[in-house]
Amino acid sequence: MRIYVRYLIVAFVLLAAVAGAGGLLLYSASRHEPRFYQQALQIEPEQQREAGDALEQSVLQLHNSARDEGRWEAVFTEAQINGWLAADLPEKFPQMLPAGTEQPRVLIDPEQIKIACRYQRGKVNTVVSFNLSVHLTTEPNTLAVRVSKVRAGALPVPLKRFLEPITKAGAESDIDLRWSQDGGDPVALVTVPHRHEDYAHNLIYLESIEMRSGEIALAGRTQRPEDRDTVIAMRDPGRLAFPAGHSVTASAGVTIQR
Repeated sequence: MRIYVRYLIVAFVLLAAVAGAGGLLLYSASRHEPRFYQQALQIEPEQQREAGDALEQSVLQLHNSARDEGRWEAVFTEAQINGWLAADLPEKFPQMLPAGTEQPRVLIDPEQIKIACRYQRGKVNTVVSFNLSVHLTTEPNTLAVRVSKVRAGALPVPLKRFLEPITKAGAESDIDLRWSQDGGDPVALVTVPHRHEDYAHNLIYLESIEMRSGEIALAGRTQRPEDRDTVIAMRDPGRLAFPAGHSVTASAGVTIQR
């Protein structure tokens, strides 16, 4: 299951990195920093390491639980994710972020995930931030990740011209990513594979993803291949649909219910 959580983390980090590069091209540096970002950077290194270790332990527990048939669930906290981004990302994945982009952090509330990272290169020194809202679509294991309010400091940054680089970066990380639209905002449709070598011949289904204050909750089911139709029929369309009131143009093959 760690591969599935890694998909989410890598997708968020890739978006942060490319948005940071976009901010450099469009605007000069701004010193404005979101309050949550300032607070997240003040956490002591020892606390960050402990929180990062806790995240990896939670991912390992989920990975082991998902090996067996049946339901599984996990909760990952904002503190754990920020601890991992602070202590483990630079040490274990130093090449993940492009030159000049560093210190990504998140804030999780029930409506969205706020992400910020620093971009510093030459005389440019700015903080790029944006919001993500994440929902499951009716296509199994496919997440709709809406990107909005992209800022370089306090200045808005259009993201459309950077969708292709994000798609390319996702492909290089083996992430199945397509683009849609919601009210003028880009929506990344990210499909997590049902099969993985760690789970023998079983199929993995992500059935819910819920953002709460300070945490993300995941739940799903591991099934034999012959139970695939049963699993799909058991899905709750009301819970898995994109929120009502959104005008979404979906890519081919994906239905986003209202």
